[in-house]
Amino acid sequence: MQNPFSKMPSFRSLGLFQKQSKSVVGIDIGASSVKVVQVRRDQGKAVLETYGELALGPYAGAEIGQAVQVPTAKLAEALTDLFRESSVNTKRAALSIPLRSSFITLIEIPATEENLVNQMVPIEARKYVPVPIAEVALDWWILPKPETEGATDSGESTAAPSKGVEVLLVAIHNSVLSQYQELVTKSELTSGPFEIEMFSAVRAIVGHELLPVMVLDCGAGTTKVSIVDFGVVKVSQTISRGAQDMTLALSKSMQIPFAKAEEIKRQVGLIGTGDGDVVSIVNPILEYIFFEANQVLVNYQKKYRRSVAKVILIGSGSLLQGLADIAKKSFEVEVEYGDPFQKVEAPAFLEGVLRDAGPTFAVAIGSALRAIQEDA
Repeated sequence: MQNPFSKMPSFRSLGLFQKQSKSVVGIDIGASSVKVVQVRRDQGKAVLETYGELALGPYAGAEIGQAVQVPTAKLAEALTDLFRESSVNTKRAALSIPLRSSFITLIEIPATEENLVNQMVPIEARKYVPVPIAEVALDWWILPKPETEGATDSGESTAAPSKGVEVLLVAIHNSVLSQYQELVTKSELTSGPFEIEMFSAVRAIVGHELLPVMVLDCGAGTTKVSIVDFGVVKVSQTISRGAQDMTLALSKSMQIPFAKAEEIKRQVGLIGTGDGDVVSIVNPILEYIFFEANQVLVNYQKKYRRSVAKVILIGSGSLLQGLADIAKKSFEVEVEYGDPFQKVEAPAFLEGVLRDAGPTFAVAIGSALRAIQEDA
């Protein structure tokens, strides 16, 4: 099956923008494809220059839509091909690291002074990180206390001030960072600090929400669940099912090749029947994903006594026809697609195309936005 993104217009090739030296390309390396978005900063705004996606299956001897592990040399080759096809012309890159290659958790530190917290975190981290601390790179953020915490509507205190703080702890294995640095070198790119994909996505699609929102990133091999509250990622979890599992189920049930099953899935989706009942075949997988995601949602609401207001769908798997309607019934809250292209300036005539493609490019756009924000 042909890559459905291969015919998307390239802004650079259309001649819509002039060459700029301050451009940056956000790169999102997923399990089944790699996405790029090139933007530049112009008078305080992010301007979209070009974007593109390329399936990784063929670079690993697999089909389009399959989750694969591609050697660094082949991945560099894929990036070079995608840069050429998408007319990316900057070597300055911002890369995201998959959630599966990192460890994220919330910990409580019994101190409030920042210097004491920073001293205690590396020690406390040993209790949570499942590998020796020497083998990972640690980072952490002290989460601000919500202004509404411990106060009534009139502003009167209802509880004693907390004697500690919540800290978002992140650990990435050194071997993973080395692999990404090798990719940067082989691709002849320059890059700043790497960022975990979840944080990139949140930057691109979550606004100034007053209530918690859940981000459901539907990938090929896994589905990532994050809950964002007061602009901070409070929960993250990976569900071991994704869009590829639906295709595999169709392939096995219908006794057809993976490529044909992927084509049927994309054409029929969850709104009708094709060569067999697609909905009944993939429904057990969807039920598992939504059940696990609902557990994350319910547990958060019980712990923090704050209701999740909506679910935002992103990732290539979220584009499956009819998925949003099923998600609304499962979560019983508002469900919408992420629209990261709203964060960038682009020609008005491409509004519909970008809105439809948006959920796939949330991570790449978020990575690029971070890079140009650091230039401000």
